[in-house]
Order: sequence, then C-alpha cells, then structure tokens
Amino acid sequence: MYSLKKTSYLAFMGVAVLLIFVVVLYVRQYQLTARYSSIISQSEEMIFQFSTLREQITTSLIKKEWQELATAADQFKKLHSSLLRLQENTLIPGQYRLDMARQVDLSGLAIAVKDLSSAKGDRITESLHLQGKMRTLAEYLMQFDRIIVSQMRAKVVQFQTVMIGALGAVICMISFSLIILYKRAMLPLLRLSSQAENSDIVYNGFIQDRDACSEIAMFTQRLNSLFENINTISDSENNPHTDNDRFSTIINESTNLSNGIINYAQLLSDSYREVEMGPEETKIVQHIIEAAERIARINKEI
Repeated sequence: MYSLKKTSYLAFMGVAVLLIFVVVLYVRQYQLTARYSSIISQSEEMIFQFSTLREQITTSLIKKEWQELATAADQFKKLHSSLLRLQENTLIPGQYRLDMARQVDLSGLAIAVKDLSSAKGDRITESLHLQGKMRTLAEYLMQFDRIIVSQMRAKVVQFQTVMIGALGAVICMISFSLIILYKRAMLPLLRLSSQAENSDIVYNGFIQDRDACSEIAMFTQRLNSLFENINTISDSENNPHTDNDRFSTIINESTNLSNGIINYAQLLSDSYREVEMGPEETKIVQHIIEAAERIARINKEI
C-alpha cells in the first residue's frame, strides 16, 4: 500500500531536481550564446576589415597610385591581430582553426603589396597575381564565416532541444503526481462519501478501498473500529458499571476520532486547493467535515 506522503515527497524532489537542471542548462545556454555571438562578431569584423582593405588596394591599382599601396600594406597588421583573436577562441573546432592557419597568409599578401609598391617596370602581371590572391582569400573568409555561423546555431539548437526535453519531463512528473493524487486520495474519498449515504453504515462499516493510500486506509479502519464499539455498547445489557466505563471510553474515542476527521478533511481541503478541485469534490470534503462535526455534537449531548 502506497503512502501518499512519501509519494508526494518523491514527486516533489524529482520535479525540483529537473527544475534545477533546467536552470543550469539555461545559464549554460546564455553563456554559450554570448561567446558564440562574440565569435560571429569577430568573424564579421575581420571580413569587413579585409573587404575595406581589398577595395583600397584595388582602387590604388586601378589609379596606379603605388605609394598608396605601401599605406595599405601597413593595415594588414590590424587584420592579422583580428585573425589571431579568432584563432585563439577554443569554441571553434580545431580543424577549422588549423585550416585557417594554412589557408590565410596575410604576411604573404603584405609582402606582395609592398613589393608591388616599390617595383619598377611593368607591374600588370604582379597586380593580377595580387588580385587573384585577395579574391581567393575573400572567398575563403566568406565560407569560413558561413560554416562558423551554422556551427554556432546548431550548438545553440542542441541546447534548446535538451531544455525542451527537460521541461517536458517536468510536466510529465507533475501530471503523474496529480494522477496518483487523484487515484490514491480523491477517488477513495468519493467512494467513502457514497457509502456514508447508506443508513446502515454504522452496522455494516465502510468497505476499504484497495487503491487508497495508507493514510485513508488507516482512517477507514479507525471508523470501522468506532462503529464496532458503538454496536457493542448498544448490545450490552449486563454489568452496568463496566458498560458505563466502556461507554465513556467509546465516547472519548469517538470525540477524538471526530476531531481527527475534521482536521484530516480540512487538511485535505487546504492541501488539494492547488490541484484545483472541482465543485463536486469540494462539496464531498465539506460533507465529511459537517458529518464529523455532527458526531462531535452528539457526543457532547450524551
């Protein structure tokens, strides 16, 4: 026989653990989202710097302003610093960082630009070669940015999927607890209420519900014991002193039981208020309280 108190405690602890797990996942997702946003911002900043520098070099080549190429070559240092910060981020998979170190040769581009600015004679061939390198590097940086963005979004989606699963588990635990509460507590109370409407309940006693929790089963047994004692007193005709003592004992026990019924029913009414009982269940619990109060008044009159 299940104890409603233990079952409710285990359900509460399970829901609390899952909620703590959801909070931890939320904090972790917030941290990862911030770091992923930083990676994306660094990548976009690096692409913007390179695009600006490429436009400047292209314009200088078209206008044949060779001295401007030397100034543009110095700007590769800032671009190189942005690239190093991006490569040092551990959230980027190692294979991507290694591939970037192999493919991106900013030092070689800076040297080529400086050599072109100081070269003499025909510079068309070297200009075309430099343009080809910058176009290849621009395509690589764009592809790298798309890959990184897709990787970051995929990891965020994975965390969100885990959080949704944890929330689903919390809802399942709460629903399972409410089902147990209804099956082990509410249904037995409804059946006791329907039996209490029988006028011969004092002689026949309550039929114990097999699905009831241990607390309600004990409550039913105590009621049946009370009815048996009342029947014994009504059938006894000999030994009046003994009968009086027994009658007084039964009245005291009946008073205590009626007070226990009132307290227990009131506790059920207060405890299950969060479950949002319907009007029928509330009426049944109130009926039990009123019946117990009527028993208490009868005991006082006796």
